Amino acid sequence: MTTDTLALLPDLDVATGSNDPRSPHATATLHCILASPVAPVARRRVVTPRRIVLAGAAAGLAIGAAVLPQLRGGDEAYATWTAAPSALTPTEQAAVADSCRSAQDVQVPVDVAVAERRGVWLTVLLTGADGYSALCVTDSSRGWFSDAMIGSVGVAQVAETGPRDVVATDLGTGTMGAGDVSLAAGRVGAEVVGVAYDSALVGTVRATVSAGSFALWFPGAELSGAGADLQVTYRDGTTATVRVSL
Repeated sequence: MTTDTLALLPDLDVATGSNDPRSPHATATLHCILASPVAPVARRRVVTPRRIVLAGAAAGLAIGAAVLPQLRGGDEAYATWTAAPSALTPTEQAAVADSCRSAQDVQVPVDVAVAERRGVWLTVLLTGADGYSALCVTDSSRGWFSDAMIGSVGVAQVAETGPRDVVATDLGTGTMGAGDVSLAAGRVGAEVVGVAYDSALVGTVRATVSAGSFALWFPGAELSGAGADLQVTYRDGTTATVRVSL
């Protein structure tokens, strides 16, 4: 590089001689940056033999690791959450199911297996053929299945469910904007009429059991994909503790 070339370099520098952030040049640059559109993050959905956890626009880890990504909602302290779920009206159930199909980009025929409310939080589990399912949990105070959503979608390859079996396809703990959350969902046999989890943090949490499926969740970092003991009630009134894992 010649001496003449070195002399030209300062003239090519777009920066001014001053570092004053209030200068006209700095102000114009800042306005230009703030006015630039931000490209949205693509929502990825992957169908694999294991379940995939999703939240908002971010894809999470396989459900075997059971990490639920960040979520921010209106009920940030889970103030309205209840240990016992309540049913949705037929109109609400249809609307939530349609929203979950859209949010998870479900392209196959599915039925509503679970539809429940826990305070302002709504949960729907859609099931299809060959082990396919889509799960959505949302803070309805932020609008159904907007970015304030967690869930899973994919094919769970599990053995055929016997009359008294309970099989987990979603199980684990993660962190949301409102705090830690534990979740369990899956399939049950025809003789299973009740599923519950005795949480050391919030007491007994009852699942919704419907159409051969179950789902429950609660605040706190307690469940692990390595295993959980569920309290199961059968059609004949007997009960048992069943260990589930992924």
